[in-house]
This record gives sequence, C-alpha cells and structure tokens, in this order.
Amino acid sequence: MVDGGYIFPFPRARNSDPATSHAAAAAVTTAAAHYGLIHAALILFGPSGKDRIASLAGLDPSQVARRLPEMRRLGLVGLTGETVQSRSGRAEREWQAIDLSENLSIDLDGGLSAINE
Repeated sequence: MVDGGYIFPFPRARNSDPATSHAAAAAVTTAAAHYGLIHAALILFGPSGKDRIASLAGLDPSQVARRLPEMRRLGLVGLTGETVQSRSGRAEREWQAIDLSENLSIDLDGGLSAINE
C-alpha cells in the first residue's frame, strides 16, 4: 500500500470490511503528512495525550487517534504508561516520540541498519 510515496506494511481496511471501507482506505493520501506533524509535535513539546497532540499539530483529535496506533506499529511513537486529562476531562493515554537515532546505525557504505532488533 502506498501513501504519499511511502509504503505501509499494513492494510487500512480488513478483508471483511465492506467495499466502501476499501474505497475510503484507498483514498487516504495524508497519513504520511500526519505522521510527520504528530512526530514533530511530540519531539518539540514532549509526551502528550491525543487531544494535546492534535492541538499542537493542527489536526483533528480523530485523525491523531487513527494515526498513533499505526505510528506505534512503525516504531515512531510509544506509550509512556501514564495518563493525562483529555479536553473532555477524561483520562487518555500519554504518547511519546521514539528517538529513531538511538535505533539506527549508519554504514559507511551508505546504508542504515537497526541496532536494537
């Protein structure tokens, strides 16, 4: 699956979903941009809940809520184990950026490889 030039390792719709869900999944072209905005907000402002991330990134909370689990599966973000207060006053999970530089090694021949696998 390609989104904004990036290949994603997981489908956006389940095989059992109706055709409309598959059509909607195929139309998604902004996930990569959202990933960048969310990751930047977490790096610049530190761990936050989805509502604060949405506010900092200029996104709707529902967009952030959809992207965070995908980003977690890609190793871009993780949970802190803490909760924070949402805009509605309820507890929500706190997310943090994963420092990708700690998990990569640059090969002098021009390649990148994971250190902690």
